[in-house]
Amino acid sequence: VVHIRPVPACVSKLPRLLAYVVKSLWQIMFLLLSLPLFSHLSYILVQTPPGIPTLPTLWLYCTVKGSQLVVDWHNYSHTILSLALPPSHPMVTITKMLERIFGQMASNAFCVTKAMSRDLSTNWGVRASVLYDRPPDKFRPVSSEEKQELFKKLSLEYPVFSNVDSCTGVLVSSTSWTEDEDFGVLLDALVKYEDAVKKDAAESQLCNLLVVITGKGPQKQFYLEKINILGLQHVQFVTPWLENEDYPTMLASADLGVCLHTSSSGLDLPMKVVDMFGCGLPVAAIQFEALGELVKDGENGRIFKDSEELSGIIQNWFEGYPISNNVDHKIF
Repeated sequence: VVHIRPVPACVSKLPRLLAYVVKSLWQIMFLLLSLPLFSHLSYILVQTPPGIPTLPTLWLYCTVKGSQLVVDWHNYSHTILSLALPPSHPMVTITKMLERIFGQMASNAFCVTKAMSRDLSTNWGVRASVLYDRPPDKFRPVSSEEKQELFKKLSLEYPVFSNVDSCTGVLVSSTSWTEDEDFGVLLDALVKYEDAVKKDAAESQLCNLLVVITGKGPQKQFYLEKINILGLQHVQFVTPWLENEDYPTMLASADLGVCLHTSSSGLDLPMKVVDMFGCGLPVAAIQFEALGELVKDGENGRIFKDSEELSGIIQNWFEGYPISNNVDHKIF
């Protein structure tokens, strides 16, 4: 494995458009230096995003060396960029143009959804076969002993895990804390859950929840501050950074997984849901265009549109827990 040297931190201090150009030139140089100079490669497979400057650079290399470029489309770079910039911004326009031009020049392509395949064909004339993602073997169901061992390990750094008992429901969501995941939807749903527990505390069949949110990203601190303000009594939050071998076990140890990934293009699928399915974890996912290719509402998961629907799913799922978890939750 050859790692490309990171862009110097000082580049981020430049004006945005200039920084984008300098960053691209840096990546082009070190990407070319990482490729074989004298030996011949029959194929080069590239996953995009990021598509710029990767696609133009690899197309140039393949043209000079006589190799075939194969593109694995997971999403569009320009739609991700448009989360932070207006769609009419020159950087978005240039990225889209280059992505289309050099995507069309590739020798072959495949993508992750039928919706993306149709979009590529209709708008860019790119023929892409559909290959759905599959979870690695490490994403599998675990025993109660493995769950207890993980919680004991995590409790050394996150004491809240030591409070989990047989009557505590565990909800998990993994995120990169970016603009395409609105965690306000989950927080609003959990506030409604808290209100439902308090409304009739004497007769409520709703259990206390531990909400585990994994991952790092730019909006994490923003949402942590919102969580602290909520002051919920029946819902606890923990945001651990998990080791690679612990993440699959964490998913398999939870009772319900929540996915808030909406896709910048609406055409890709969240790998986190694929991983959750591999662990045998029931999933509730927010609706977007291509999601139906992965999650079938009421069959292998639940789909929601807003915090009201998500709260209803969570309340229904954890009502009567833990007995209901063994009896009523076999539909997905």
